[in-house]
Amino acid sequence: MSAQSNAPFEDGGETLYFQVLPAGAYYATFSREPEDMRALLLQLLSSDTPVPYIPSLLEKLTGLDTEGAQRLLDEMQNRNFIELVGEPLEIASGALEQILPDLIAPLGEGKVLLADEQGFSLAHKGFERDEEEAVAGLAADVMMLTERHERLIKDQLELFGCSWALVNAVGQSDLGFWVLTIGREKFLLIIEGMPYLNRQPFVDLASVLIRRYLDH
Repeated sequence: MSAQSNAPFEDGGETLYFQVLPAGAYYATFSREPEDMRALLLQLLSSDTPVPYIPSLLEKLTGLDTEGAQRLLDEMQNRNFIELVGEPLEIASGALEQILPDLIAPLGEGKVLLADEQGFSLAHKGFERDEEEAVAGLAADVMMLTERHERLIKDQLELFGCSWALVNAVGQSDLGFWVLTIGREKFLLIIEGMPYLNRQPFVDLASVLIRRYLDH
């Protein structure tokens, strides 16, 4: 292995770093099924510091040879899962109970709530106290429904979504439930109205949950 492969890759003299994009954060939390892209995304999102793009490090993280690792990275870039940047964004940190409300607030135009699979509310925006508890309980029922009918949805109907919604007359979501899978843990992100999962706070949310709950 050459010394060059152990050094951070530079573009015009600037060190490049991995930056996970919202689509990549969604893919990482979409399922717990083992897969090369998901494995790399989880490792990047679980890091407390920006990860530099070093060819030998990429090979180590993916368990692939040089050609296979680069091919995987190219595909992930094409799917907008990852980009290489000179100045990576700051990684969200702090106590969960303090930072979660600020992370979930930008993810919807209306009320937003994050609950665990037991129906316990971890953070919310806009819900009254009685609504918060009731909707978190509803989220637990949605989770059980998802797990009970997983084989029907995936194997027989060949549908690969894991989200649910209460829709209006024109098919738009009035209240959506997005399942986030972090190792053996599952969470539900409940959003009233239009969701905005294509924003950086969703990446930050995935990162703090992965760093807290992913079993290494």
